[in-house]
Amino acid sequence: MPISFLSKSHGQIPIGFFNIETDMLLMDHYFFFSTDFCEWIVEWTANKEVNRDEKMIYLIPQREMIGNLSGAIHGYEFTGFIGEVYKLFPFPESHAGFKQKPYGTQNRPAVEQTIQPYAEQLKVPIVFHQDSPTIDFGVYTFSSEVFRDIIGYIEAGGMPGWLNGRPPDYVIRMIAKLAITHHQHLRK
Repeated sequence: MPISFLSKSHGQIPIGFFNIETDMLLMDHYFFFSTDFCEWIVEWTANKEVNRDEKMIYLIPQREMIGNLSGAIHGYEFTGFIGEVYKLFPFPESHAGFKQKPYGTQNRPAVEQTIQPYAEQLKVPIVFHQDSPTIDFGVYTFSSEVFRDIIGYIEAGGMPGWLNGRPPDYVIRMIAKLAITHHQHLRK
């Protein structure tokens, strides 16, 4: 489930997986797939000189169109995009089943179709500031430390963790690239 991360621009904002059957992440009003995010990290680790990039994300500008995560989890309110996702992929009846599924990528087509009426796609700038240890992800600014914490959250499989304690291959590849990067903003 999403947790609160401290941005320098907007204070505490929710970031993370919001349904265990999909690899989609939310970052406040932004939505994007963890597979894409991990690929972006791999690209950035290979180029220590990267200052700026642009990536395609989904934006849902209004909270009511995002939906009520707590209501969807507990099965009493299926509003907005998140409600529609929980209609497709309900919260497990047993807490033993509450683990992030590494095969969530298989559900991407259904999630992409579901988000269409709620979101607009747009390119957001990603800026690695050379004069300070900060990263802009669209309108959100993070310290390098918090950005690495976000990466660590994905590596762990969010709050419930990965099913069977093993991340999917795309996450393992990102971790391997982070271990050898010279990119100062991404280095642990």
